[in-house]
Amino acid sequence: MKIAVMGAGAVGGYFGGVLANSGEDVTLIARGAHADAINRDGLKVTSHWGNFTAKVPATPDPATVGHVDLVLHCVKLYSNADALPLIKPIVGPSTTILTVQNGVTSGEIIAGYYGWERVLQGATYIEAAMTGPGEIEQSGSTARIEFGEQDGSQTERTGRIRKLLDRQGIQVGVSSDIVSTLWTKLVAVGAFGTVMTAARASLPEVLAGPEGENTIRTVMEEIVAVGKSEGITFAPNVVEEKLHGGIEEAEEFKSSLQYDLVNGKPLELDDILGAVVRKGRANAIPVPASAALVMTLENFKHGS
Repeated sequence: MKIAVMGAGAVGGYFGGVLANSGEDVTLIARGAHADAINRDGLKVTSHWGNFTAKVPATPDPATVGHVDLVLHCVKLYSNADALPLIKPIVGPSTTILTVQNGVTSGEIIAGYYGWERVLQGATYIEAAMTGPGEIEQSGSTARIEFGEQDGSQTERTGRIRKLLDRQGIQVGVSSDIVSTLWTKLVAVGAFGTVMTAARASLPEVLAGPEGENTIRTVMEEIVAVGKSEGITFAPNVVEEKLHGGIEEAEEFKSSLQYDLVNGKPLELDDILGAVVRKGRANAIPVPASAALVMTLENFKHGS
C-alpha cells in the first residue's frame, strides 16, 4: 500500500515512522524545519520498543505525492478547513482516509469533502511528543489505533488496513461500534484535558484541590448524558472507570490542549468539549460545567 501521513507531528510521525521503518511505502506531509530535518537526517524515533531512524520522505505539498491507498489523517481538528482541500491530489478512486483525530466530529467533516465511502474513523491511544525537528519520543507500552466502518461492518478494507497496521510498535483493533468508541474516549479527553487547561494546572494539582475530582466527574457525566441523547451506548461504569484510570496515571498524564495553550497555539476546543456543549444545547441536555469551561477558554482558541 502507498501511504501518506497528513500531519506528521508527534502522533502521525510516530505511526508513519514505524510503518516506514518496516519497509512500507510512506510519505510524511510535514513543513518547515521538521520536514527539512527528516529529509536530511531521517526521522529519529525513541520508543518503548526500541529506537530507530526511518529513512522516509517528507514534503509540505501533497500534490507531489500522487494518489495513495491510505491517508492517515493526523492534523489538529482546527486545521481541517485548510488541510482537507490540500489532500485532494492524493485522493484517488481507491483511497481510504483514516482519521485518528480527537473528538467525535472528524469523520463527518471529512465525509463532507470526500464521502463516507472514503472515510474510516479511528481513535488513537498514545503518549508521544516531538523533542526537536525530525525527532519523536514515544513513551509507555501503548501505541494503539482502533478504527472501524461507520455502520460497524467488517469489510475488506478494514481487514486490509488492520493487517497493515498490526506490527511491533502498533497495537490495532477493529471496532464494531466506532462511534461509541470515540465517545468513550471523549469522556476522558474532554474532561481531564479541558479542566487542566482551564485551571492552568497539572492533573495532580487539579486533584489536590477541594473541587477538582468533582468537577472532572461532573464534566464526564455531562459528556455521557449528551452521548446517550445521540444514541451512544456506554459501559455502565464508564465515568468511574475513566476517572479512576486518570487518577492512577495522574503523575504522567499530559494534555495536548494544555500544551497548545501554554505554547500559544490554537486550541482543539470547538470540536472536543465545544461539540459536547453544542449537541447538548440542541438536544436539551444541561451542560453547565462543560459550557463554563468552554467559555473560560473561548478567547484563547485561536492562539496568540
